[in-house]
Amino acid sequence: METEKSDLVSTEGLFLATVASLKQEIQELKAQNIILRDRLVSKTIQEEQLSEANHRLQTEIIDRQRTETALRLLLDRLSSEKNDLEIILDTTTRHSDTIEALLYERALSLAREVTIDGLTQIANRRTFDQKLEIEWQRLAREGLPMSLLICDVDFFKRYNDRYGHPAGDDCLRAVAKAIESCIRRPADLAARYGGEEFAVILPNTLKEGATFIAEKVCHTVSSLNIKHEASFISDRVTVSIGISTIQPTKKLSSKILIESADKGLYLAKKQGRDRAVFNAD
Repeated sequence: METEKSDLVSTEGLFLATVASLKQEIQELKAQNIILRDRLVSKTIQEEQLSEANHRLQTEIIDRQRTETALRLLLDRLSSEKNDLEIILDTTTRHSDTIEALLYERALSLAREVTIDGLTQIANRRTFDQKLEIEWQRLAREGLPMSLLICDVDFFKRYNDRYGHPAGDDCLRAVAKAIESCIRRPADLAARYGGEEFAVILPNTLKEGATFIAEKVCHTVSSLNIKHEASFISDRVTVSIGISTIQPTKKLSSKILIESADKGLYLAKKQGRDRAVFNAD
């Protein structure tokens, strides 16, 4: 009986010891589990960080490759442009005389476009206005006279209606050339004043000289023998001319000379056309 009791106590003690040992192992396992879980979390974080770092690295590599490609393309383009510039420079150097001549010719062409009437190829209205003002101021300083002729093609509208505008253009070109042929001095200027009207500036010219030129213009235009069956005064193209001579002063405007010549033209038309009339007002 004593033996059985002793064995029971021994078994119970062994069981308790085993339980205690198991509890200790369980605690240790839990602690290890916590440690392992923390390590796992740490590893996961490290893996994510490594993944992000790898992604950034890959992105930087791709960006660097793109930059290198762009730089290479830019370098190729610059090299090509450099070659082109060298070719242009070489060509310009070898043909500088020709290029300079072309530029000079273009400059002259542009100057003509600004100053020359496109249809008649004599001075245009802009050139007339500038020339008139310059000569007016000069002659005012020098105390010398100025004369002006304003010429109008007689019944030009009827000419256009009868023969057509192309023929009318040819007529104006011929009349312009005829008027210009009647002046010789460098300071004189024949210009297309507008439409079928022409003007002639005659610096340092008195009434007698201006009248001589005007009558010469009338005769030269009539001698062209341009048929004008629609005219009421002649079977050929003629012109009417108003003449004015004034002594320019700084107090007077050059417009007074134009207005005076216009009055002379009005009188020429009123008196029957195909003539030159001096306005004495």
